[in-house]
Amino acid sequence: MYVYVDYNAIGQRIKKIRKQKRLTQEKVAESLEVSTVYISQVENGKTKLSLEMLVRLASLLDTEPGYFLTGIFYHSQDYLKADIAQLLRECPPEKLQLIMDVVKLITKYKVSPQ
Repeated sequence: MYVYVDYNAIGQRIKKIRKQKRLTQEKVAESLEVSTVYISQVENGKTKLSLEMLVRLASLLDTEPGYFLTGIFYHSQDYLKADIAQLLRECPPEKLQLIMDVVKLITKYKVSPQ
């Protein structure tokens, strides 16, 4: 099984967080002991980064490594809302009522403590 890795998207997410943290490519490169050219290439999706480098970057930028891969912050309580909203937008109208009925049942269901 082949898994496609979108290095361009990963690079754009890294760049976005780096800028939010107000860090320059030079500062990131210096902290990670790599070249500024390397950081630029990673951010532009022109080079593949190792899992080790992904984790080091995430640590430096105080971000979950998974965010760079998926674009989702899983620690957020709302991380599924965007995915659900997208699925609902793509759903045929005849299925929306069924989905609504199931959601009502689920939200009414009481979970007993164990």
